[in-house]
Amino acid sequence: MATLFAGCTRDDISFSLKTIRLNNYERKTTVHQKLHLEVFDDNKSVALASTDLYPSDLTLPASFKVDPAVPMALYKKAYHVQLWGDSTGYIGSCQINMDEYKIVFPIDMEVKNDSLNISIMGSWK
Repeated sequence: MATLFAGCTRDDISFSLKTIRLNNYERKTTVHQKLHLEVFDDNKSVALASTDLYPSDLTLPASFKVDPAVPMALYKKAYHVQLWGDSTGYIGSCQINMDEYKIVFPIDMEVKNDSLNISIMGSWK
């Protein structure tokens, strides 16, 4: 009698980050400025991607196209998104833990903390 064990792993699947929606952020100043987001792998000090500019005096939520699209490995914890203003500089950051998301289809994942609330959108490959 032979026993066959077959397993399926999804370690090679990655999420392709294409859009970030800025839902809210802690406004420490009323200065009107242009906002943008940058995506980082915690192992690197250089941004993997950034977004276009958005005027801070317009309403939220606002969607930003990520350029280039960022492949994010499933089950990895080391990504974060930073919000920047052109006149005030760094505003806030959110950690993205890909190990919290196990669903494999186009998805909208919300990430937030006390100072920043964003959603990341893209597709699984």
